[in-house]
Amino acid sequence: MRKAIILTTNEDTTEIRSLLDTLGVSVEHEFLQKRVLPHKQGYLGPGKLTEVSDAISGLNIELVVINGDLRPSQHHYLEMKFQKECIDRPGVILGIFASHAHTPEAIEQVKLAKLKYELPFLREWIHKAKRGDRPGFLAGGAYATDIYYEHARSQARRIEKRLKDLSKQREILRTKRHESGYALVSLAGYTNAGKSQLMNRVCEATTEVDDRMFSTLSTTTRKVRGVDGTILMSDTVGFIRDLPPDLISAFKSTLEEIFYADMILLVIDVSESLSSIKMKLTTSLEILMPRIERREMTVVGNKIDKVTAEHVKQVRQTVEPIIGSYPLVVVSALTGLGIQELVHQIAKVGRRVFTIYARLPPTSQSYSFLSKVRANATVSEEPTGKYVEVTIKCRPEDGPRIIAMLESIGAIDLSTDANQTGHGQYGASIGKEGAPLG
Repeated sequence: MRKAIILTTNEDTTEIRSLLDTLGVSVEHEFLQKRVLPHKQGYLGPGKLTEVSDAISGLNIELVVINGDLRPSQHHYLEMKFQKECIDRPGVILGIFASHAHTPEAIEQVKLAKLKYELPFLREWIHKAKRGDRPGFLAGGAYATDIYYEHARSQARRIEKRLKDLSKQREILRTKRHESGYALVSLAGYTNAGKSQLMNRVCEATTEVDDRMFSTLSTTTRKVRGVDGTILMSDTVGFIRDLPPDLISAFKSTLEEIFYADMILLVIDVSESLSSIKMKLTTSLEILMPRIERREMTVVGNKIDKVTAEHVKQVRQTVEPIIGSYPLVVVSALTGLGIQELVHQIAKVGRRVFTIYARLPPTSQSYSFLSKVRANATVSEEPTGKYVEVTIKCRPEDGPRIIAMLESIGAIDLSTDANQTGHGQYGASIGKEGAPLG
């Protein structure tokens, strides 16, 4: 395990420590200098940096981690000062993404983000090398640095084109799903909120569950169990405060699964402190709200098995003013508590609220029709001798088309009941074109 020190201007280093633990880095010391703004040259002031240099001179420290974003000039200065690898918070997050990327798409996305992250630092090192300050990026030599810079730029362009093609493929797939009557629910939320475990519970799936941050980078899609119709659920990459813009850009095609979903389940970890819940919920909403328009969304408070009823009450009081009219459902993905209420919320996205009743002749044409319509509707049938009594629940927009098909195969006693009042309680009669007669 690599040993590191943390340089910070913020007392709260919980998140950067968690990130480093996920990356497999051991934090040996932490150096805090309270500042409103980081020092323009070395992030911390010159006196503090001298103190840090003296403190670690006899220690086997391999990595200097900065709990914030470094400018290229600051990065160069610190590496010159300590003669060790220096990495800022976005660099740590990129390191985690690189170690967790397994699918070809995720690997390409991380590679693109890493290249975009490195390019400003490379420009700085080239600038310094030409001035004679140091021969190249991470001691690579001035010529090698220049070549690597040009290679990185051309490689980034190639990856962007490939990811753009993948985005178009996803768009085609989404369109085909909608045309086939599928609905998509996407899990979103702060990293390590328990999204994968929740998906396993709702979909009876076996996706990887890990306590480490960003264990899910590739989109995984499974069918939701226990609902009418075909509703698919996608598990997506987690959010984090100050997520590097290059990562958001690189993972655009993956994040589109959230932004274009029929329903979003925004997952929060209710076992954390109220201040942490508030911060992480706000961060997630800041990423989501500009892109989801007025899309259906439910906030899911996960891990209630770890807290008291009083804490859950306090969470509600904290969360509800932030989310406004969006519903909050509290569950335990581990034990299954509250999952039925969540599944009821998810079922709404299927929108099979338009009910058609009919009597069909027991012919092969009728049974062929029922088999075909099951792809986009929920069908129940009951033979009664001369006829087959059928109840079809579908989306309102599919109703007229199904009614027309029923008429073409000789259905009689056609009627609808959009409120699902039950079999045999017929609503409006239907005319030849499927329109209510009143």
